[in-house]
Amino acid sequence: MQSSVVENLKIIMPIKASFTIPISMSITDLTSTKRPDSALRLKVQAMIGEQKPYNCFQCIRCTSGCPSMKMLELKPHEIVSLAKLGFIEELLTSGILWTCATCLKCKERCPQAVAPADLIFALRNLAVEKEVKVPESFLHSLSAILETGFIQKPQNTVTRKLERVNREKLGLPEFHEPDEKFKAAFFKALEQSQEE
Repeated sequence: MQSSVVENLKIIMPIKASFTIPISMSITDLTSTKRPDSALRLKVQAMIGEQKPYNCFQCIRCTSGCPSMKMLELKPHEIVSLAKLGFIEELLTSGILWTCATCLKCKERCPQAVAPADLIFALRNLAVEKEVKVPESFLHSLSAILETGFIQKPQNTVTRKLERVNREKLGLPEFHEPDEKFKAAFFKALEQSQEE
């Protein structure tokens, strides 16, 4: 009975033998109108060191372990593929790079040591260098680090018994604001990374 249903469907709606799965309409559109930039590709490869995108054979292990996969317009293996092809400018301007959770699972899972996370870090650095618009949340995090030394200030929490507790009640060390020595070291580290 099932085969007759399939045969009837073939008559009503012929099934094509081959099909394509679009990666993403916006990136696909961008890459169809642009040409690969081999100079930028080589610059990114120099930035990431030993983890070379061209070692990737698209096993998709990086993507299968990615906690941000549902939020990404492009999956980690697709980002690596576009970088391999030289579509660096399109990756920089797409905003995809800033959605990565930087958990490094892709790096751990890759059998070829491609490290998509390292590629994403290099692309983020290149985006900042080329003055591509950085999301407001990242600028807010940087500002918080300068003010407090942390991405966010310590907050009270609620226990399982619905009791609100602070650091002192939990026996945690006292929270100290960063001093001028920390800020000077932080700025020095930022300056050194810009020189490299």
